[in-house]
Amino acid sequence: MKRLIAVPAFISSLRIIALPVFFFLFAQENTLGCLILLTFCASTDYLDGGLARKLKVTSQFGAYYDALTDFILMIGIFTIFYGVSFYPAWFLFLITASFMQFLATSRYTKKIYDPVGRYLGSALYIGVVLTLIYPVPTSFSFVQYAFTVFFLVSLVSRIISLTRKHP
Repeated sequence: MKRLIAVPAFISSLRIIALPVFFFLFAQENTLGCLILLTFCASTDYLDGGLARKLKVTSQFGAYYDALTDFILMIGIFTIFYGVSFYPAWFLFLITASFMQFLATSRYTKKIYDPVGRYLGSALYIGVVLTLIYPVPTSFSFVQYAFTVFFLVSLVSRIISLTRKHP
């Protein structure tokens, strides 16, 4: 049983391992390779949780570790984009704040109704795809605007959820 617990965590860890590969591919201007790697990372994000539920080895650690690997991957990629002047530093802080928001609110209640927050990671994946396919200022502005709106709506929905009594 202990070996089964390690399988979803290993799958999550693949996203961290993918970050230096992404950096290499991006430095080589291999957009297709970056997109394929990003697709792989997104599939591991889907697979790890589903496999943990199927194997009945879900845990609070696993949920936090999954979120942490997503954060490391996304903050790493957007740091690369910041390094080539695609995005400003405040955007990295906003991504970090979204992760901190998740951590802070998940400590107070097990189930927070947040219809938008669960899509923040997906929004970042889409932002990476747009950045890779259309590396122009219009795309960068759109990604910043869209993620900021997602973040603010998620924050408001979490605050409202926290102020309501939960059974």
